[in-house]
Amino acid sequence: MVNIELIKQRLNQLSESLNKIERFKDISLEEFLEDDIVQDVIEYNLFISINMMIDIATHIVVDNKMGNPQTLGEAFSILNKENYLNDEETKAYRNMVGLRNILSHEYIKIDKKIIHSILKNNLKDIKKFIIFINKNFV
Repeated sequence: MVNIELIKQRLNQLSESLNKIERFKDISLEEFLEDDIVQDVIEYNLFISINMMIDIATHIVVDNKMGNPQTLGEAFSILNKENYLNDEETKAYRNMVGLRNILSHEYIKIDKKIIHSILKNNLKDIKKFIIFINKNFV
């Protein structure tokens, strides 16, 4: 059985990080590239958001005895196999795990234009995850 309080705590952190990111959603690419503080805020909160998503998915999979994920992205694949996520959602969330790994380990090599593109075009995937969890597990 899923620990609802644990999921709610992580959803709260995920929402807080997403709100911090969204404060900058109207920033132009030029402004973004010139402001290393804004870059840091967005990258850090993307990292936290993705970690919360991974943690939530892993808790759901393990607590519901669907499997034991061996990698950070495997919980999303298990949720797909159990028909909670479709293929498109699973691919998006697993791609986020890849971004998380880059943010975590290769911060010197981060392509700032990609981060700006995520800010402009991909926050909907995080919002969709929040809705999915609230609808199915909280």
